[in-house]
Amino acid sequence: AMVFQNIALFPHMDVYDNISFGLRLRDFPQDEMDERVDEAARVVRMQGMLDRMPSEMSGGQRQRVAIA
Repeated sequence: AMVFQNIALFPHMDVYDNISFGLRLRDFPQDEMDERVDEAARVVRMQGMLDRMPSEMSGGQRQRVAIA
C-alpha cells in the first residue's frame, strides 16, 4: 500500500472514527464495523489507541492509522 506524505486524517475524530469513516458511509452494521476496525487496528498494531486523537500521536502512528 502507499501512504501519502501528507496524511489525510480527520483531526477532530479519534482513531476509531478515522478508521471506521468509510464503513459508516456505506451503512455497515455497528457490530461488523467494530470487528473490522478491531482487525485493522490489530494489523497495524494500534489496538490500545482507538480513543486517541491524531494530535496525540507520532507521525508513524498517524501513518499506521491512515493505512488501516
